[in-house]
Amino acid sequence: MDTQWTCDISELHGFSASKSDLRDFATTDQMVEKNSREMISEISLKKLDENLAHREIRIIHSPGSDYFTRYRWDGRLWLMNSGGSHHTAAAKYIAARLGCQVPLSGKLYTYSLDPRAIASLCNDYRMFVISNDSEFQNAFSQAMRSFNATWLWHSMPRPYTDARAILLPRNESRSMHVAKALDTAGIADLGAHLTNLATRQDSFVMRQRIA
Repeated sequence: MDTQWTCDISELHGFSASKSDLRDFATTDQMVEKNSREMISEISLKKLDENLAHREIRIIHSPGSDYFTRYRWDGRLWLMNSGGSHHTAAAKYIAARLGCQVPLSGKLYTYSLDPRAIASLCNDYRMFVISNDSEFQNAFSQAMRSFNATWLWHSMPRPYTDARAILLPRNESRSMHVAKALDTAGIADLGAHLTNLATRQDSFVMRQRIA
């Protein structure tokens, strides 16, 4: 679902792209404090305007290019940007300390999970996430063939392309023996994870309705 939307810069949780490794930071403030101190060297309206004037903040200067995304199981707001992450983070940092509002407008894409589809998958399969390393995959495939167990696999979405999903049919005893072994080994249970996300999504949606 997409719609034209306006929010305040303070509502942004993070970005889709940056010259910094976004995985290293829990917040945009941490990123700009670590890698762009010069952009927040002065907490003033002048410095705020300097950062907002940066041409790579396309959500301001090139309408229709960048956009917003929200995942209903997560609740946080993301700017799907093609540049300007440090200047945007710096502007957010300064605006918060000045108590200024900075409206941003663009398309908002909202994504949600289908709880019924997840329940159906979990009813038919035990699902796990394992390494996508070729050597590991070859060994896993050989073991599954030797044991004569049935399994399916599926690529994982970004940023988890270094892993793959393994689906083990519940109606086959050999596959369930494999599932038990994976449980014992502490392999990530994808079915349980998706079920928890669907529960969180219901909670977020309910709170939004109440608000």
